[in-house]
Amino acid sequence: MSIRVAVLDDNLPFRTRLVERLRFFPEVAVAFEAGTAAEFLDRLGRAVEPVHVALLDIALPQSSGIDVAMRLSDEHPGIGVLMFTIFEAEDTVLAAIQAGASGYLLKDAPVEAIVRAIREVHEGGVPLSRSVARRLLGVLAKPAVPPVPDVSSAPIGDHEELSPREVELLERIVMGETEQVIAEYLGISPHTVRTHVKNIYRKLRVRTRAAMVRLAYERNLIGRRQPG
Repeated sequence: MSIRVAVLDDNLPFRTRLVERLRFFPEVAVAFEAGTAAEFLDRLGRAVEPVHVALLDIALPQSSGIDVAMRLSDEHPGIGVLMFTIFEAEDTVLAAIQAGASGYLLKDAPVEAIVRAIREVHEGGVPLSRSVARRLLGVLAKPAVPPVPDVSSAPIGDHEELSPREVELLERIVMGETEQVIAEYLGISPHTVRTHVKNIYRKLRVRTRAAMVRLAYERNLIGRRQPG
């Protein structure tokens, strides 16, 4: 079955080219496209078939992709959110993740990378471009800021301590690595990786990978490893 994708971008020429390129990949089906947040949410509400992944631009007229991501997180938690923008400022990237985004790519990414990210989001991954991962990890070196409330997670301090292996695995998830890549790097099976992920969910009291990544930054749970 194809992964049904909804595209939100106010740049019509760019959006048209993107949709045309996505149609060359049979594993992806464009459910609909929209140029404004209001149009996107309206079409989503009227969609007959389910949408699996939302591809959202951040800079929009009258609203933003981050606002839409927050709405999707609250009203359509089953939809994976992939932010797609020309910006890679640390505060923008972090705000997108705090809003519930599962991945963050730059607009100059090749279509093959976009399709790969769509697939990863649909499978529960957290795809990030290398430059975005570096900027996110750079946030950890800065003084802590008050955390953004997250109804999907437990109060600060109210979670079990992660083991060193779980922290290492969490770092690699934050850097956007897939379960297969993590398994090969750590010398364990993908099944064992999934077991570790489930344990991290339980200890942090979260339900999604997006919430897990947000919590990792808000509570400074991971080290300062730089992507290789």
